[in-house]
Formats: sequence, structure tokens, C-alpha cells
Amino acid sequence: MFPYTGNLSDAVNGNAYSMENVEYILKEAKRHHLEVIPLVQTFGHLEWILKLEKFAHLREDSRFPQVICFPEPEAWKLITDMIDQVAAVHKKYGMPFFHMGGDEAFQVGVCNASIIEMGRQGSRDRLMLWHISRTAKYIKNMYSTTVLAWHDMFGHAMEFDLAAYHMTEVLEPVLWSYAEDLDLYLPKTTWLSLKPFRRVWGSSAWKGADGPARFNSNPIHYIRNHEAWIEQMTRNYNEFDVLQGIILAGWSRYDHFAILCELAPVALPTLAMSMETILKFLPAKFIAPSDPISLSFIEGRPLQGNYPLSRDALQCTPSTSMGVTYGCTFPGHKAFELINEYWQRRKQLLQYREDDFELNGWLSRVADTYSSSSQWYIDKIEPLLDYHAKPILRLEKELRNELARIYYQETIDEFIFTYMEEDIDWVQRKIESAAKISKLGHFPKRPFVRLKSHEEL
Repeated sequence: MFPYTGNLSDAVNGNAYSMENVEYILKEAKRHHLEVIPLVQTFGHLEWILKLEKFAHLREDSRFPQVICFPEPEAWKLITDMIDQVAAVHKKYGMPFFHMGGDEAFQVGVCNASIIEMGRQGSRDRLMLWHISRTAKYIKNMYSTTVLAWHDMFGHAMEFDLAAYHMTEVLEPVLWSYAEDLDLYLPKTTWLSLKPFRRVWGSSAWKGADGPARFNSNPIHYIRNHEAWIEQMTRNYNEFDVLQGIILAGWSRYDHFAILCELAPVALPTLAMSMETILKFLPAKFIAPSDPISLSFIEGRPLQGNYPLSRDALQCTPSTSMGVTYGCTFPGHKAFELINEYWQRRKQLLQYREDDFELNGWLSRVADTYSSSSQWYIDKIEPLLDYHAKPILRLEKELRNELARIYYQETIDEFIFTYMEEDIDWVQRKIESAAKISKLGHFPKRPFVRLKSHEEL
């Protein structure tokens, strides 16, 4: 979405922001006393560019477009070009931090340049440290900013290796996990392995981390994630000079190739409750303690489902469970209501499709294909088809109107195609099939089902 120029311009999204858009966002953020931290992926998660034929030769593994062949000079030029273009506009409005990404680089040590460099560095882990360190050093030296990086590619590194690559001098790690129980994903050993870094960050999630196909609200997952983060930080803050803060991540997809998950309006109540959870149980001294203090975590759900600040901000009582909450007035509240209503309607439709006696017996695929069924049963089926079809068709129309206030047409079309189109096609097909059968005066004698085997085909 960034309006890259030069060699990178061929990879820019057709709906990308203009530079005027970017400057406007940064200007408004500064006017509202918000500091924007740019994030540029410099290691993995580069599918958006490596999927293209023009850049495919720069893949770490020719089969997979996630990781760039980073020791290759052309790849390094691409990485620094991305950094420079993003930094050039952000530094005009203040850029105290720069996030270099660096997570989930699953293919490393595969391309020829990586194999050669790995031989020089001594191991696959040291090869990754070499790249992360030089990238952070480049950003730090060029732009006099503090560099952040996701922790997972170096969270297991030996202290000797961290020192050898000056890691603690060039970046601050961001420990991330979006699970409800963090003990499995962020064990004490991970915190201790990062102890040489005197300043660290955490990262939770408020959307886009409850399954790649989760499109409706499920606040309790994220609330529990934030409660788990309180526990983690309470246990481990005193291992470091400063726990800088927590980044609340809101992802739109699990990666570039994944489908859309929760849209922002669906998750705004979750964001409010997540922030309230953190603010309520994160003492001010916790972030940068000046005196020894004793902190304790209240087990269970700290706010017990009561979120007064969120209620005031949203102008409704948000639910922590899945389902529709009506009466909210936050921007996007109508889309929030419509999507959650559709989720409920969809569940009802799926249950109807699986369990209904008449539907499965007399308007099956056979009835659709060969227009042969009992009109007596069809008369029973048609009202129920209308009962399920009308709300879904209404919701599609209303959702398109509401989402058009917020999103590009491509995003609207993708959401409808991913989550609604199959259901809409099904109900319309069944309605047409039932109407056709209702008009028939006679039917074929058996056998009329003819099907070639897959072997014949």
C-alpha cells in the first residue's frame, strides 16, 4: 500500500496510497500527538514482492516467496531501497522508532548466496543474526532512530552470538504472541535468553489472530491474550532495565496470501476492552520502574466482564462473547452489527443445510440436477428457503453500502466473495430449483441418474 517508486514501483498495489495520502496521515497523527512507527519487512513476509516474476529470482527458496535471498547484493539493494523510501517521508514528521519486521523467516540457508555466507558465519542461526544486525545497524546509522525487531528469529540465540553481532547495541526486541495461554509460547527461557537486551517490548493482538477465517467478533480470545500479557510482564519486567511498552497488533490477514479475517469495525469493541484491560492492571511504574516495587497479577479475568471505559467510548455495553451487540455509536458500528448478524445467520443456514429433514430428502443434489422431487415436500421447503435467503440477501446489500464508507471496492468484493457468496449462490440455486420443480407436471422414470466414473473421465 506504500507508493514505492523506481524499481519497486512494479510491485505496488493498484489501490496504494498516494504520497499525498501518506503525508496527510502522518500530518494528522502528529497534530493529534501520535507517534507513527513505520514497519518494513526486511527478512520474511515478503510475498507481496517475491511472488512477482520480476523479483522471483531473489527468493531464498525458489518454491516459496516468503523469504528473500538476503546475502545477494541485489536483494540487499531492494531491502535498503524499501527502508529508505519509507524513512524519507516518516522522518519529516518525527521517527523515534523504526520496526524492521524480521519474523517467521522459515526458509534460510537455501539460496546460493546464503549457503556461501552461512559458510563464512558458521551456522544458520549466525547467518540470521548477521542479516538482522546489519539491517538494524543500517537503519540506526542512517536515520538516528531506535530499531525494533520481532524476537522469534533470534530469541533462542546464545549470549555469545548476540554479543558477536552487536545485537544489543543496534535493536530492541519485540516479544510477540497472540495466544490465550502464553506460558507455552513465551516460556521463562525465552525471556532469559533476551536478558542481554536491556530494553524490550511486548506485542499482543486485538484482531487477526483468532484463526485465518475468523471474520466475526470473538473478544474473549483477545481479552485473555492481554490478561496473559499482564501476567508475563509482571513475572519478567525486573529482568530488564526498561519494558518499553506493548504493541497491540491488529492484523488483516495471517500473511499476504491468506484470506481477509476480522475487518477493523468488527474488532473496535475488542480493541477498547483490550486497552482497558491493560490500563487497569498495568501500574504506571511498571513500564520504567525507578524504585524496587512489588507487583502481583490477579488471577482469572481481572475486569470480570465489566468495562466502564469501553462502555462510555462505544456508547453500548460490549459483549465479551461472540454475537451481536446493538446500540453502539462508534465509527463503523453499523458494519460491526451487520457482520456479526451475518455470522449468526450463516450458522443457522449451515445447521438447516445439515439437519433439515425435507431439504435433504427432497431438494438434494439429485433433485437440483434432474428436477425430480415431490412437490408436496417442495411446498414445505420453499418457505424455509425464503426465511434463510431474505436476511442474507439483505445483509449483502447493506454491508456493501456500509463497507463502501470505509474500504476500497476490492476489499468489499473480497469479503463478500470469501464469506457470503457461497451461501448466496446456494440459497438462490435452491430457490430456483424448487420453483422449477413446482411447475412441472410429470417426472422421468427411474433409472435417470447417470454418472461416469472418475476413471472414465
